[in-house]
Amino acid sequence: MDGSLLDLTAEMVESELEDYWHELFKVQKLLVTKLKKAKVDMMAINRRKSAMDAKHQQQQTYDEDSNVLSQQQLQQLNMSLNIPLPANSENTVKLITSIQDRMKEFKASILNHRALRSSRK
Repeated sequence: MDGSLLDLTAEMVESELEDYWHELFKVQKLLVTKLKKAKVDMMAINRRKSAMDAKHQQQQTYDEDSNVLSQQQLQQLNMSLNIPLPANSENTVKLITSIQDRMKEFKASILNHRALRSSRK
């Protein structure tokens, strides 16, 4: 919002507040979607790693030469663990939710203020 404070109207503030709220909602939805996908990917990788560890233990009892192949597979798996997760993404979602709640409270106070002004007239 730019301009003089005296030029502000409740309708204008409410409109811009609604726009900001929708933008935050889009960001929150995108972040939650990415977070869920990253968790699913990590669970799949952990299952693969557990399966490879179990296979490695079985192969080690039968053949000591298979240890080299299993180590290479384990290195490849560890390289695939580098999934880009947003830093503190769960805290970010909580922060966005908190901001949205405060925006709703502010919008309610704007509506109350507008109702008071219109009742005085």
